[in-house]
Amino acid sequence: MKHTLTLSLLLSSCILAAPTSAGWLDNLTGTQTKTQTAATSTVTQSNELVGTVMSQLGLNQTQAEGGLGSLLGLAQSSLGTSDYSQLAASIPNADSLLAAAPKLDGNSGVSGLLSKAGDLGSSLQGGAMVLDAFEKLGISKELAMPMIDIAKSYLETNGTEGTSDLLMKGLNSLL
Repeated sequence: MKHTLTLSLLLSSCILAAPTSAGWLDNLTGTQTKTQTAATSTVTQSNELVGTVMSQLGLNQTQAEGGLGSLLGLAQSSLGTSDYSQLAASIPNADSLLAAAPKLDGNSGVSGLLSKAGDLGSSLQGGAMVLDAFEKLGISKELAMPMIDIAKSYLETNGTEGTSDLLMKGLNSLL
């Protein structure tokens, strides 16, 4: 009888406490969402370059990151490992920007046509792939030069000495 009474009291207190627990769980979920949003915001804010591209060119985060990633991909393929490493070290989240660049089929778009044009075509193909990536991201091709100028200016202010020159060397086929 004593155990039954104890069990009944325990069950009653659990039932009465249930709405409070549900509210606590709801608050926990809300806190978790706020924390995730704050973390995402911090990543965006920590990359001043992405923020500048977004605000000056009117692009969303996906477009800004993908466009910058496409430019970095071209620079990576054009520069040697040492030069690219120096360039990437001056750009926050360079690896995640590269990963944000859209994957392209080498046989489609302008870059696909240039791949069939021999040596001259292959020298121009990298630049064409950037423009194809811009198109896939919904970015006007006319924004390529302003984006390059923003990246160059960012590196002149925040990068190590010579990194803006490395960027321009790596993007030579697009210029």
